[in-house]
Formats: sequence, structure tokens, C-alpha cells
Amino acid sequence: MITNTQFQLFDTLFNYYNNKLFGGKLNDCMIITSRKNGAKGYFVSKNWKDKTTENNAGIHEISLNPDYLGRADIQWQSTLVHEMVHLWQYDNGKSSRRSYHNKEWADKMEEIGLMPSNTGSPGGKKTGQGMTHYIIPGGLFEKAFDSLVEKQIKYVPTSSESTGTNTKTDKKEKAGSKALKTKYSCPCGNNVWGKPDLAIICADCEQHFEQTS
Repeated sequence: MITNTQFQLFDTLFNYYNNKLFGGKLNDCMIITSRKNGAKGYFVSKNWKDKTTENNAGIHEISLNPDYLGRADIQWQSTLVHEMVHLWQYDNGKSSRRSYHNKEWADKMEEIGLMPSNTGSPGGKKTGQGMTHYIIPGGLFEKAFDSLVEKQIKYVPTSSESTGTNTKTDKKEKAGSKALKTKYSCPCGNNVWGKPDLAIICADCEQHFEQTS
């Protein structure tokens, strides 16, 4: 069954990176694929349970967006590990509210070889809403990936987005182009749009809005 082949790889990779990067201390989780606009992957705590067990603490979920599985294997696997850091923080640290990425998360990312960046490039902010990352050359993650025996995914969607490209994003990022509106998000989940480089504070949580696009 091709389904077994696909999801066995996810399970194998989770266990491999758990041992290599987290000392085997991560709790097991459910790994699925689902499409969420603008997200290459996401983590949801205690989103599953074993219905055959009465006392169940809940099983975490990591979802990978299949539209981005066509990227280079090291890239989509870095997304998996990014979400594994969220799992680590939920069970061992102090997660922020909503989708805010705090310093504890950022420090763990950097420790395992993924540099947090709101732009996905050097020089970006390490904390905030809508964070991504880039792979640290020679870091723990890159070394772990290089040591993998089975690293290539076999099945990817036939859509053009399976390469991980985003036409709207690509157009905005071309040299000399500027977005007409910039999105800002605050820790409590409110969003506003305005011109770039605004300094604004949320009236609900009294925290600064962070630029997310």
C-alpha cells in the first residue's frame, strides 16, 4: 500500500530526529498531512486520543502541508523538525499563546540547527508571529539529515505548489517590488494591515504588533 509507504517514512523520520536532536525524549505523536493556507506545517497539542483507553492524557498532532512536500527533502524535513520543537516546548517548556514564537522556542531551534527568522533569511527576527527558519550550515540538523539512509520522499502532489512555490509571495519578493499592505499580528491573535514599519500596540493585550508579511 502506498499509504503505508508514505506514512511509515514520516514515522521513521520522527523517531530518527527525536533520537538525534532531542535525546529520544519527545512523546510520540500523530503525524498527518493537511492543507492550511500559508503554512508548511503546524503543531496541535492533545488533538487525538486512544478511544480504547479510559484515562488518556491526549496525543499531540504534527501536520505537514502536502503542497510543500515537493521541495528538497532537507527543506520539508526541516519543517517536520520545526514542529517537533513546538512539541518539545509544549511538554518541557512554556509555550506562548496562540501562534506566537517566544525566545525559549527560538533558542531550542538554534540549538538543534535551525535558525528562526521571520523572513526565512539571515537577519530576520527570531521571535514573533508567523515564524519560519533557515538551516544552519554545519548545524545539528544538517548533520543528522546527511547521516540519513532513507531520506527521499516518494509521493508528492501533482499540483504546481508541490514544489513549494507561492506565486503571490514570489512576486512580492522580486527585487525592487514592495507589498502595498503589510500584515501585523499581536500575541493575542489580533491582526491589522498597514504600511511597512509601523509601531503599533494592541489595545487588548497591550503588546506590540509584529510584522508578519
